[in-house]
Amino acid sequence: PAFHVDADPDLYKVGREGQELNVMKTLQTFVAAVCHAFIIVTVTLLAYPGMDLWGAGDYYTYGSAVFTCLIIELTYRVAFLTCSHNKYTLGAIAFTLSMYVVFLLVYPCVPFIANIFEPNMYMVPFYMVSNANFWICILVIPMIGWSVDIFTSWMKSYCQDNLGLDEEDRESLGDDSSRSLLASNPSEWSLDSNDSALPELPQGTVSLTDFAQQNLRSYSITTSTRLAMRITLACGSVLLAMGFCVYTNSNKAAQLRVIYQMAKHGQTELASEITWGTLGGEVFHPHHCKPGPGPGLNIHKNITCTVTVPRDMKPPLLVYYGVGPFYQNIVTYLKSEVPKELMGQEVDEATREAKCLHKDVRETSDGKQIVPCGAKAFTLFNDTLELADQDGNPIQISKTGIAWPSDVNRYRNPADYGTRPNTKWLYELFPNVVNKKEGVKNEAFAAWMRPAALGRVWNNYGWVKETLKQDAKISFKIGSHFYATAE
Repeated sequence: PAFHVDADPDLYKVGREGQELNVMKTLQTFVAAVCHAFIIVTVTLLAYPGMDLWGAGDYYTYGSAVFTCLIIELTYRVAFLTCSHNKYTLGAIAFTLSMYVVFLLVYPCVPFIANIFEPNMYMVPFYMVSNANFWICILVIPMIGWSVDIFTSWMKSYCQDNLGLDEEDRESLGDDSSRSLLASNPSEWSLDSNDSALPELPQGTVSLTDFAQQNLRSYSITTSTRLAMRITLACGSVLLAMGFCVYTNSNKAAQLRVIYQMAKHGQTELASEITWGTLGGEVFHPHHCKPGPGPGLNIHKNITCTVTVPRDMKPPLLVYYGVGPFYQNIVTYLKSEVPKELMGQEVDEATREAKCLHKDVRETSDGKQIVPCGAKAFTLFNDTLELADQDGNPIQISKTGIAWPSDVNRYRNPADYGTRPNTKWLYELFPNVVNKKEGVKNEAFAAWMRPAALGRVWNNYGWVKETLKQDAKISFKIGSHFYATAE
């Protein structure tokens, strides 16, 4: 009723005077959004190499990790911008996060549902949460955001209290002191059903419950200099400790990085041939390699690279390959597959044409049907690698455990595998990688079918289970078959 407005005009001036919807507030909101987006992008990009190296850098897993960080950061922002909290606001935040967890457990982890919407999302949350870099992002992003918000809030309060701003200037800067006061002292302005000064009201006009009158027990934070310093110091100390642990463990991890074919225009920053933290003695360039006989200048040749082990390397040693720039995250490439065909089911030609758009990835030049079809399967990385010690003795590379077991299990060869007429099978296209017995259940193929999230492909090649001693000479015998344009 109007008499409430007349009795307590301060309660209604926020909307009446446009304090929450003005140019300054809009600009502040936009700048805050850009700042928090920058934090999310930067932290997740820094975490990407580690995620990709340990099987969580594909388009679907990395994308889910970034989206999860976004959900958590948005939820934190809602909690921070709320002046005071009670059991309902805290319950709403808990409900939001719990429902997102339920979504992650149901949609990608139930085979029936995943096959309907997006088969490649199957078991993505499991591998996402199994990666340590993901949890670092989950902790680091809100902590940085909280530190920035607390400092910004303190700066606004400091300016308003010490620069002699008048009321209009305080409101333009987004002064929340009056709103916080109301939330923390509800008894000063709430209605009381026993107040004899209240006029007679029609039943149901005004709710006098604790919830409606904001008399519930609430919690609020007043930004003070001491609190801002404590929170910033605490977050900074935790971040420094985490950074020190990550840096120390990174330095302990020895590696050999052999670049046997450089892009035409040299090293590309986006492709990241050399990641942060790589020591100078761990990288070997094409001049350490001797090309063998073979047609062409850049493809289909044998290459031998002799390198020196910079530090002792204890098993298990991961062997992986990188190709870049290679944009597997383009939509036409991502969708260029028939999931049912990969699962061994029979599909009609119309479906193949709809999914595998280009004829070159469906049929060979002599008219045979390529199974499975699609740009992803057709561009399988097929360079080969053999390792040998300085005496020429081979160093065994185990090629098991390089792909997600869930992917290997969901891929199946069709019932007429190997006998279907006029068909070109995977093992015939890539005999150096896929054998006839495995077909689409080959782990190298399953790993390749998870497209990289960014402009570089990092996939596991195998495992070495013996120690490499410091200063030992190792030979990389590479069969370069992959058709790289070297642009």
